[in-house]
Amino acid sequence: MTSKKQLRDAADERALISTEKTTFKKVILLILGIISAGVIRAVAIYLFVVPNNFAPGGITGIATMLENKLPGHPNAGWFLLAMNVPLVIIAFIFIGKRFGIISGGAILLSSGLMILFEKIGLPTFDLADNKILAAMAGGIIGGVGVALMLKLGGSNGGTDIIAALIQKKFSATNIAWYIFLVDSSVVLVSFFVYDNSIVPVLLSMVEMYASSKVAETILQGFKSAVKFEIITTQPEELSAEIIQKLHRGVTKIAAKGMYTGEERAMLICILRKRQMSAFREILKKYPDTFAYITSASEVVGRGFTK
Repeated sequence: MTSKKQLRDAADERALISTEKTTFKKVILLILGIISAGVIRAVAIYLFVVPNNFAPGGITGIATMLENKLPGHPNAGWFLLAMNVPLVIIAFIFIGKRFGIISGGAILLSSGLMILFEKIGLPTFDLADNKILAAMAGGIIGGVGVALMLKLGGSNGGTDIIAALIQKKFSATNIAWYIFLVDSSVVLVSFFVYDNSIVPVLLSMVEMYASSKVAETILQGFKSAVKFEIITTQPEELSAEIIQKLHRGVTKIAAKGMYTGEERAMLICILRKRQMSAFREILKKYPDTFAYITSASEVVGRGFTK
């Protein structure tokens, strides 16, 4: 006959095995994420940024300008390594081991791949007739890498690490301004590096904008939703339709119209953007209802995300 202690031991062993499997899975996903981010960043810089002679903000921009102007055109990957390694070490010590390892792994991989690409003669895309496409491609691809690194809890190095250090020291500081000033300074310097031409500056702005928008979309866009606040005299009927047809919860708050003095109800409902059309069709059945919409960049909780 099995004792209670044996049953407890068996349950504990199953729980331990389950925990080990979960941890192993997380480690594998983290490694794959770091590899993906490094590859994506290397592709964006090597294939689209460097051959089209413009410099994105931050250390990446400095590295591309150095490759363009120094004798022999040494690969930008070497400069990225030289400038980022000290920052990663500092981040490892003062920000956190996980942050430093994730950031350092991606930086080492992307820099090494750029050097490898040159060694094997990987063809680049010099779009002399339409450099704007190169800037957009570099920004879009690079933005995917930025979003992936932020999701993993790391950074792409350079000004991101500097900003994180500033944020850790001065938590109330708006670090976005520091990043903006450094990136803008690099972009302005590129005007003089690339033969006093405004074109590289404009290309850099396009690349930076595309990168930030893609990263923002990936980090928030797929979790975005809309919030409806509805003033109505028929809260029960309207709520029932929303719950039944859209499968979304509704919160009811008592309200009073100060102009008319009438007692009404305010309904609050969070919907996915794809449900807006169906929601408007429901509202058409209630002509006396007043509703307005606000955007929610991210919704966490039951029915949306964990």
